[in-house]
Amino acid sequence: MRSELRLQRLEPLFFSPLAVFELADAAALNTRLVAEALARRAHSPGLQRSNRRGWHSEDDLFSRDEPGAQALCEHIVDAVSHLTEQVSPHFDLDGHDLQLEGWINVLADGGLNAPHDHPGWVWSGCYYAQVPDDVSGPASAGEGAIEFLDSRTNVRTLTVDGAACFASKHRVQPRAGQLLIFPSWLRHWVEPHHAADALRVSIAFNARFLRRDLA
Repeated sequence: MRSELRLQRLEPLFFSPLAVFELADAAALNTRLVAEALARRAHSPGLQRSNRRGWHSEDDLFSRDEPGAQALCEHIVDAVSHLTEQVSPHFDLDGHDLQLEGWINVLADGGLNAPHDHPGWVWSGCYYAQVPDDVSGPASAGEGAIEFLDSRTNVRTLTVDGAACFASKHRVQPRAGQLLIFPSWLRHWVEPHHAADALRVSIAFNARFLRRDLA
């Protein structure tokens, strides 16, 4: 006998959106970004943040004049605006200024980023210009992933196999040309990769909104 019970709706309460964008024809831009990143690394000691065995640039991506950086910044602004409209269709983008900061991460063999979040921002994200799997073959597959950790530390429950909403962590193996965006409070880390002759080059950023009538 068929049940008379019907599902009216399924609401994503307290969910953590992870947006995955793919940049078409990214090879030329990625080549430019990697060259710019390595040129900067050669002339700057960088910063120490969550990076271990890796180089972290200053947080000045959105004021740089390199052509690759400028092109990527335009894509980031478009992606942040699009995602914001997806989660809040009535948000007044025109009535807000978008504030951004960004930096380059270059991780060598064994390099990683320790678990961290990005307080004081709304969205955080990362664009992948080069990952070891792209340059060193399948031997490095499965390494250098980014893993997101459930921020609800007081939750203790059994799980439903295959249901992401019950998982305590979520792992993404990025590819060059991908752009990930997620809430800044979502704790995450980058697993080490082991490729002696391959660098992992990514560009990370933070974004938030400021109402123009309060500026």
